[in-house]
Amino acid sequence: MKVRTPILAAAAALLTLGASLTVPSPALASTTDAAFNAGTGALNVNYAAYMSKHDIVYNSPNTDPLKGLTVGNGRTGAMVWQQNGLTMQVSGVDLAEQSTYAAGNVNLQLDTTASTFQQRLSLYDGTLTTRYDSNRTVTVLGSPNSEVMGVHVDDSRGGSGTIALDLSLWDLNSVQNIADVPNLTTWRQASTFADSTGVGLSRGQADPNRFGYTLAATVEGAGFTSQVVNGTRVRLTITPTSSYTIWFTAASRVNAPGNDSVQQARNQLAAVKQTGYSTTLTNYKNWWHSFWQRSFVQYATGGSDSDYLENVYYLATYMIAAGGYGNYPVHFINGVFRTTQDNSKWSNGYWYWNQRDVYNSFYASNHADLMKTFNNLYSRNLGALKAYTQTRYGTDSLWVPETMGWDGNARGTVGSDFVNDIYSTGTEAAYNMYLYYRYTNDTSYLQNVAYPFIKDAVRFYQNRLSRNGSQYYMASSNAHETYWDVKNAITDLAAVRLLFPIAIQVSTQLGLDSGLRAGWQDVVNNIAPYPTSNGAYLPHDPPTSQIRNGENVELEPVWPYDRTGIGYSDTQTAITTWNRRIFPYGNIWANDHVQAARLGLGDQAVAGMRTMLQKYQNYPNGMTTNTNGVFEYLGIHLAAMNESLLQSYNDKIRVFPAVPGGSFAGKFTLLAEDGFLVSSEREAAETKYVGIRSLYGKQARVVNPWGTQEIRVRRASDNAVLTTTTASEVSFATAANTTYVVERTAKPLSAYASTTLTGSANNGVKALSGTASTLGIGSATGGGGGTALFAQANNKYVSAPAGGPLIASATAIGTTERFDIVDLGGGNVALRSRANNMYVCAENAGAQALIANRASAGSWETFARVDNGDGTISLRATVNNKYVTAENAGAEPLIANRDAIGPWEKFTLVSG
Repeated sequence: MKVRTPILAAAAALLTLGASLTVPSPALASTTDAAFNAGTGALNVNYAAYMSKHDIVYNSPNTDPLKGLTVGNGRTGAMVWQQNGLTMQVSGVDLAEQSTYAAGNVNLQLDTTASTFQQRLSLYDGTLTTRYDSNRTVTVLGSPNSEVMGVHVDDSRGGSGTIALDLSLWDLNSVQNIADVPNLTTWRQASTFADSTGVGLSRGQADPNRFGYTLAATVEGAGFTSQVVNGTRVRLTITPTSSYTIWFTAASRVNAPGNDSVQQARNQLAAVKQTGYSTTLTNYKNWWHSFWQRSFVQYATGGSDSDYLENVYYLATYMIAAGGYGNYPVHFINGVFRTTQDNSKWSNGYWYWNQRDVYNSFYASNHADLMKTFNNLYSRNLGALKAYTQTRYGTDSLWVPETMGWDGNARGTVGSDFVNDIYSTGTEAAYNMYLYYRYTNDTSYLQNVAYPFIKDAVRFYQNRLSRNGSQYYMASSNAHETYWDVKNAITDLAAVRLLFPIAIQVSTQLGLDSGLRAGWQDVVNNIAPYPTSNGAYLPHDPPTSQIRNGENVELEPVWPYDRTGIGYSDTQTAITTWNRRIFPYGNIWANDHVQAARLGLGDQAVAGMRTMLQKYQNYPNGMTTNTNGVFEYLGIHLAAMNESLLQSYNDKIRVFPAVPGGSFAGKFTLLAEDGFLVSSEREAAETKYVGIRSLYGKQARVVNPWGTQEIRVRRASDNAVLTTTTASEVSFATAANTTYVVERTAKPLSAYASTTLTGSANNGVKALSGTASTLGIGSATGGGGGTALFAQANNKYVSAPAGGPLIASATAIGTTERFDIVDLGGGNVALRSRANNMYVCAENAGAQALIANRASAGSWETFARVDNGDGTISLRATVNNKYVTAENAGAEPLIANRDAIGPWEKFTLVSG
């Protein structure tokens, strides 16, 4: 974390009246059914349908690069906007030190004139599809497990004339050395090629660290000619057909044989052309489908924001994974999605604090391969790190700089008082390596990668700790960036309590270093206590140090050090500390809501998710204006939601540990430590069951979700009951690849009907109530998109013919049935007809028919949107607290005259 400017409190902004709120039809949800599949050990989910409700949709062209939609294949990414046709800035995770320098711009100068427009980011397929009228479709896709992406054009009008595809760079003379590169000159130079195979631009070809890249393109399915326009622009002139594909790559030198990115680019493009568009698209979709099917999350708070919070979960997962499969991890600010040319910040290193926010959720979501990429940055540099530790500290041990370059260098740390005396980073890196073993059961990784790192990080602390009699203490270090050179920084005390017992346990398991364990245990037994005052933890021993940054370091023992949480002897102390923290949601890397979840504070956790999005999600593509980071608030959103649904950090499986009050409905399949794929569902304050798929045959320990109610553990394959208990926890042996169900004896899983979770495609804008945060862009004309109201009583759509009274008479969605649901904050909304941009009202606040005839929102345009908890909503007029109804379920006008909810007050919101 790297803030150097004062922390400013962000003011909450009201949602602009021009935004529409689209809430797709919910997944099947009922208190009488369950989606658990005992055969697969996971929830039954129609992923294609369910995830379509989280598509990001632009219903009018976006010309702002900063709002460009994001599409990536795991190594290469692009942000796409509408300028001179279709334009994108391309980047790759392995192109430059810390991913600092982006690849360049790709501009397809096709005809975009159209009366209708829609651009859709399909998270499930990983594609970005733009439709112009009904005769042109442009699909951006990727080739899986490569650096290649493509733009496929279907144009039923037939080919005529030519179109240009340009690859270009910005003014390279302005490029600054923000990445600590040894040769800036090579990054200010570009070389080109143009021949019968395609065109390309190369940079960084003389980088001593073997970084650099070639951005190149070719065409499949249409003829083309190639030319060099100038030193930073090359062009393909394409003779279009009805269906053709532009393939492009950001080929990195570090991944190229002989570091020859030019030849690598040629080879990659030739290979993808050989495979062909159709097969590549199928392979790409299958790659993303397989990715999503490893876990599942449904998080419904019962309010209007449920869908939004869940949408961000899936969008953030996509955006991180889209760059997460390279040789280097997604840099917290550079990533693979940028439209700021080569302008960036904090690019001289990877700050562990920020990187952990981006990555630490992915163990629970069953993507340990992403975490391994993050871990590899540190494990591959073990030798360099130990050598520097010997030079700086004179010990054969391991110190890890908080700000570390790609090769393990500490130049960004030792020159900064903010980070040069942080000692706890090595523990965090070692712990994440240990967790890789806990989630994957990879004993080779534990012995050859994790344990050497753990042992040397422990040895560093042994050499740095001082003694006062029998007590060990840290005489002077930084309590992260906020308190400098203090005694007993709580981060160090937590690090010792975390890592030393792990070292003892792993060395015993592996049969190594038995002579070291007594010394390690002595430190564990005699480490100084955490500093406290008035029932709360302090960041360090008194006296209070000057505050240099805005971190709540006193909460680090809660997360990510995993030393306290629900059910611990010091839980109340930790909760008091959380309540008194002095930097609530202080910047884009804040993790308060994860710590709230760990402490069982469900309402605070969900409020924190909203707060972080309100403050930092500023663009309709999910991105931020905050210059201290980009991807941290997205990654930490994932961790907060996962930790609210499942916790397993203390060798106990705990489901729904931090759910908010009210009509919460949650469903998930997530991974617990020791390889337990855990599924559960909760609705109407009732947890239905706990399903466990044991991947490795470890001992399972489950906290009883029903308190002291009698539960039983049943093996699903033969329905054998293994144990019955009323205890607060149950432990049982498991066999690998076997499914178990923990259920109430009085209401077992068999009491629920079987169902499959599904959803309906989003087609409009979503908004976070009481904030300026939105996802998607609405129609420029007011037609299309929007939301239709579907009356449950007679299966009719609500309509207002020619501006007349609203009635429920249409069997299909038409122009007058589309509304903007404008969020006014406080749980209230207004309805605005898309046909005439008029607000729905009933004059004189009586029982008059509802009509669409007012230009601005007034009392009769303000409705409370009531969630009925069964997938429907009701509308209640705030002026007289009456529900909107139409008597007798006929085609009568809608009015507001009923005090209680009946069938005519129940509507489904349908994307239109």
